[in-house]
Amino acid sequence: MNYPRTGDWVLIAAGIAAISLSFYFYPVILHSGSRSVHARMSGGEADRQIEEAKKRLASTPDDLDALTALAIASYEKGPDYYVDALNALEKARSLGALNDSLFFYAGVMYGALGLPDYAINEFSKYKRHHPKDYETNLRLANLEFQQRRLDEAVNDYRQALQLWPKDATLWFNYALVAKEKGDYKQAIEALDRVSKYAGGLPEGGFYEEGEVYRLQGNEDKALQDYRHELELHPDYIPALEAMDVVLRHKGDLKQSQEIRKRIMGLKKHS
Repeated sequence: MNYPRTGDWVLIAAGIAAISLSFYFYPVILHSGSRSVHARMSGGEADRQIEEAKKRLASTPDDLDALTALAIASYEKGPDYYVDALNALEKARSLGALNDSLFFYAGVMYGALGLPDYAINEFSKYKRHHPKDYETNLRLANLEFQQRRLDEAVNDYRQALQLWPKDATLWFNYALVAKEKGDYKQAIEALDRVSKYAGGLPEGGFYEEGEVYRLQGNEDKALQDYRHELELHPDYIPALEAMDVVLRHKGDLKQSQEIRKRIMGLKKHS
């Protein structure tokens, strides 16, 4: 895979804030079972390591250990430092760095910078080294879904569910992929597992279930789910919009008009 050139990072950095706001994450409902822990260092410790690494690199630009330390400490400092971190990381790898954690850090940073294909490549490499790392499994499958690589996403969610069969987050995300693939039976079964393991669906959950029933042609059941969503979350606009579509299709123009007024009011004050 061809990575962005060093000079490209200036252009990428300018868009970090906007990209990070639009990047889509799926709901986290419940975490259970084994988890990997990617160690975090304090801001002060990260600053100390960055300063020390830069001093070493001033005299020895190809100091592999210093480049690796700079990459990890800059990663720990957060998104404002991701460009510097990736520059150091890629240089370290070009010199032969073998620290497999660099795949994970690169995946997180490429994802945050709006480069999902690069992120998928990095997480896939890290997963080969650490197939039972929960965060990597979840991030990888979510990115594949985001990029409409649905077959890959389904495969990775299923692999993860073999490791964490009672994890509601995985089941919810798997339900969304199944819906997009048109496997409505699997989607409903997955949402039932979410309710079983989490004690209920998250915000948007009944809306998603309603969408599955609507796509199956069961508009009455869809309306029931949309109404249930709105009982729990009265201002959930996607459920109102879906409800409007079904009501108009059923010829209930009066109620549809009321719903549209409600939607306009919510959007006006949002």
